[in-house]
Amino acid sequence: MRYAIVKDGVVVNVIEYESQPSTPPAGFEDGYEAIQADHISVGWHYANGTFTNPNLPEQMQVDPPKSLTDMILADPTELAKLKQALGL
Repeated sequence: MRYAIVKDGVVVNVIEYESQPSTPPAGFEDGYEAIQADHISVGWHYANGTFTNPNLPEQMQVDPPKSLTDMILADPTELAKLKQALGL
């Protein structure tokens, strides 16, 4: 099983153990905890029994695509481009 090694609320290492390690785990000083966690990485935060990824991608606002009709009404040259592309 995978265990997150956590110090001060931050995952500092991820280690595979066959059974629950002591806290602190062997090789780590006082203040480190070993917490069973399968899908986490170094740098994640741990608080109140929950891991969170601090590096989530930013969400950006994207305008909805315009319809062909809206494009032609906004710029009549778009109709000429469409006709040319279709060979009309």
